[in-house]
Amino acid sequence: MKALRKCAEVRSARHGILGCALVGSLGIIIIDLLTLRYGVYYSDNILVLYPVAVHSLTESFKVDVRPLEYLIILAANNIYLPLWLVVSLLCTVGATILAALACERMFERQLPEPGWWVLGVANPLLFYLVSQPIVSQALCNLFFAGAMFAFVSELDRGSDQPARGWRADRVAVFLNLLAAALFFTKETAVAAAWVIPAATTLIHIKRRRPSPLFVFSLLFPTAAGTCWILLKIWEKMKFSYSMVPTLGGGRYDLKLNPLLWVENFVTTLSFAITPLPSSFIGFELLRSLWIAVALGSVILFILFIALLLRECPSRPKVALPLLVIAASCAPTILVRSSELYSSMIAPFAVSIVLLYGLSKSRGLGLAYGLTLYAASLGNGIIFWLGPNFNLLGLGHLNYSIYSKEYQFDPICPIGKTAHVALDETPVNDLPDVKNRVICVR
Repeated sequence: MKALRKCAEVRSARHGILGCALVGSLGIIIIDLLTLRYGVYYSDNILVLYPVAVHSLTESFKVDVRPLEYLIILAANNIYLPLWLVVSLLCTVGATILAALACERMFERQLPEPGWWVLGVANPLLFYLVSQPIVSQALCNLFFAGAMFAFVSELDRGSDQPARGWRADRVAVFLNLLAAALFFTKETAVAAAWVIPAATTLIHIKRRRPSPLFVFSLLFPTAAGTCWILLKIWEKMKFSYSMVPTLGGGRYDLKLNPLLWVENFVTTLSFAITPLPSSFIGFELLRSLWIAVALGSVILFILFIALLLRECPSRPKVALPLLVIAASCAPTILVRSSELYSSMIAPFAVSIVLLYGLSKSRGLGLAYGLTLYAASLGNGIIFWLGPNFNLLGLGHLNYSIYSKEYQFDPICPIGKTAHVALDETPVNDLPDVKNRVICVR
């Protein structure tokens, strides 16, 4: 009966889910149209474009292990390169819906239909996520949200469910397949790819003896993780510039400072829920304003979590998924925080705020969601105006993709580039790169 009730709840929210997909798609299409008009591939994007231009998966492994991104960009380049925008759109909308469904199950309350509609665009990180040719992050977000939804569903299984067999273990098998795929999306997903199957295994052990089918499915993330580690070792041995964290002081090295871990955790969370453009960090005075609003947002979010936990009838079923989500953020906490990396947890954080906020004040909750989208559009406007944009005479600070350090040496205009190819002119963008990426219009 419990399973039937849950299915009925999902069906009753189908109009809201469709509205979320529609509004989210329209909101992203607006950003995509502006990206096609004003967007440019910069030299930093050569990490993605060069392997595609030479049709070499091996080249893509010289820096990181993202074969899924390579295959998607390669397929788009064979047809029409900007099609990667469509992939980012679908992954982002899918991740938002799956994250909201997972939060509904966690807290055992439904998001009102207006909440679903505004959730489609309630993400301050939409611009960065969908406007840059970094499909790996959108894929990571989708697979992570799907794996978390499967995990919460597995945790919420009723006693009337079959004990063994395909019907009993299909969700866990699907979860393990998603975890295996996570290894090959982006490095920030590696912790989630280990933690989620491990937590699911503990649930199965506590509930009953794991079935042979479930044990066999654990081979997928185990094999994928082993391959990922071996590829990273090979990268480090052959290419000194590859993204392999060490204990040094580099940008992508492990940090051993607990105070920095706390700072990275707060920063990661604040990027996901702060209703101000994160590009404000790149301007004097506005940086202080953004930090103040971000700290207030984090404090309020923690209060929302505490209140929802107090009202939830089954706290352990809420605490464990939240702990898994926090553990999945280990790379952003122990290595480096970034607004792009924070997009992995943004749909979960915003869904939690709307679950609580709309129940108390519908108008305030809807206004908050729309403000998050306005912040994302603000980021896009500041980015497209360029690093020399004079905002109220404020001085520029070096920050993310909004600075001169990123926006230099443009390669191709996004909207006017149907394909990328090579010429024979030497270039020093990357070691061992002998050819230059050129635009084919």
